[in-house]
Amino acid sequence: MASSVRDVFKYRELLMLLVARDLKVRYKRSSVGMLWTLLNPLLQMIVYTLVFSTIMRIGIEGYPVFLLSGLLPWTLVSVGSVSASMSLLGNQSLIRKVAVPQAVYPLAAVGSKLTDAVLSLPALALLAVALGRPPGVSWLVVPLAFVLAAAFTTGLALLFSSLSVFFRDVRHLIDVLFQIWFYVTPVIYPASFLEGLHPLLRTALALNPASPIVRVFQMSIYEGRIPPASTLGLAVLAAAASLAVGGTFFVRSEHRHIHNF
Repeated sequence: MASSVRDVFKYRELLMLLVARDLKVRYKRSSVGMLWTLLNPLLQMIVYTLVFSTIMRIGIEGYPVFLLSGLLPWTLVSVGSVSASMSLLGNQSLIRKVAVPQAVYPLAAVGSKLTDAVLSLPALALLAVALGRPPGVSWLVVPLAFVLAAAFTTGLALLFSSLSVFFRDVRHLIDVLFQIWFYVTPVIYPASFLEGLHPLLRTALALNPASPIVRVFQMSIYEGRIPPASTLGLAVLAAAASLAVGGTFFVRSEHRHIHNF
């Protein structure tokens, strides 16, 4: 594993080029270009705010800030993982011709989505100021929250990209998985909503590894408090476990990818 990390680090310039290529291709000929990185989460927020604040009357003060602080990490995790799942198959001609660590392709997909998420942060800060929740000391935790979310996503990206090479149906199953995962993760509703559930169901949902990742963002941005050590510890554990499982599977399978393209 350590040698694989060193190999990827040696090709860090290529990794940056792939991230830049993805961003350029995605916004090529778009009338507003990179502005879509800000518009996409804001449009999502408007839709969910209308549904849950106006129609369903969920009754959470400053709901747009709450919602966007949860959507920010969730979008990174879900979209980054789904995009990375096809990164090896999409670059198989390059992989056959150029001898570089294959991990740079899923990592580039994650890096592109991480760039989108970081660029969305100023819009979230402006929204927070407009709704009377200006950034405070707790926002100092946000960079750490991004590191944990990126590490968690990287583990999933490595795992799904490798699995997709061996099993083509994985790509479609991942879409369904993330739709279900979204609704059992406290993104559009507060974590306290889960307290009213049956103890067995509550315990099962408490094992959701995405929850502490999302909660670190919500606590530092929406609630204006530094997350307690227990929440940070669970988020670190989730990120480390994801990296360990995804990284180990990818390294052990990498030499067999080329025979299954």
